[in-house]
Amino acid sequence: MIQALIFDLDGTLVQTEVLKATSYAKAAHILTNKTIAEQAVLKAFGDYIGQSREKALQGLTNTLISEFQRALNTYDMFSIQQQFIAKRLEIYGNILADGQLLSKHFCTDTLGLFHAAKNKQFKLVLATMSHLPEAKRITKMMGIYDQFDIILTKDNVTHGKPHPEIYNLAKTKLGLSEKECLVIEDSVNGIKAAQAAQLPVFAVTNTVTRKSVHGCQLLPSEFVVDDLSTLKNRVFDFIEKQNEGVIS
Repeated sequence: MIQALIFDLDGTLVQTEVLKATSYAKAAHILTNKTIAEQAVLKAFGDYIGQSREKALQGLTNTLISEFQRALNTYDMFSIQQQFIAKRLEIYGNILADGQLLSKHFCTDTLGLFHAAKNKQFKLVLATMSHLPEAKRITKMMGIYDQFDIILTKDNVTHGKPHPEIYNLAKTKLGLSEKECLVIEDSVNGIKAAQAAQLPVFAVTNTVTRKSVHGCQLLPSEFVVDDLSTLKNRVFDFIEKQNEGVIS
């Protein structure tokens, strides 16, 4: 019997994946004196959705290394990464400070599911690869920080998604089994993490993740939600059938 919903944050409750991708793209564009096109970074970022900041930084730097070396006049990988992340965090911090801009990226349909689940007295968990200060800042702006029963972030685990550690930790802290939890994710790495923890998962797609989620073929079509206005009904229909023992 499903008793808890576990939500990813970025791309699931708020479209920060788009904003994060933008911050990396603008940072690379500025640092290389416009040598690196923003579109190239946006395209490359798709491979790191759902992973930690460290993994995204390392992957993007490796992908763009020759342009960085020429523009920054150094072969020191650590120096390049430090300059890249510093500029990226400066840009992203400015984005997050703009409450009006951030509010336009709230995922209203997923939030509708969140509030409906709260009203039905499900346990609610946040499981994100963002660090706690960032996750806290965003969820406070959304007005849901205090509504989670458990908040788990990159700071609570050693391994990021697609490793199942964060979802296994969620189960442990809830004291529930795999059949008593349901995950809401948006990325291939998030889906892989949930499945490795043997948890059922719905994927809510967006413009950044839709192609990769469908392409990976990890989930049957009934668990992939492109039209988010149908999300709440589809999730509660699944839960009802699951709790009646129709779906094993």
